[in-house]
Amino acid sequence: MSKREFTLDKLKRELGIQPPKELTEYVREITTIRSKIINCLRKDGELTVKDISLKTGLPENIVFWHLMTLFKYGIVEPTEKTDDGYYKYRLRGEAHG
Repeated sequence: MSKREFTLDKLKRELGIQPPKELTEYVREITTIRSKIINCLRKDGELTVKDISLKTGLPENIVFWHLMTLFKYGIVEPTEKTDDGYYKYRLRGEAHG
């Protein structure tokens, strides 16, 4: 099997391998959370963790954790500190004025 053909769907189809239901649900939950954060930043521009939490309804600790993951992989970047000392974040490469 070439590298290009090595996909989850191919494994499921040819080898009958199914990921555990719990893993599938966990990945779906992570994807939903990160999509909410990304969509919030796309819509509203530069925001703090607290702002994102208020707008998405997600707990601040969950927002922070996923925001740091998105930062690690270059999807978001910090922009400036607020007067309270909190960073604002935006999608990398997107400037909002």
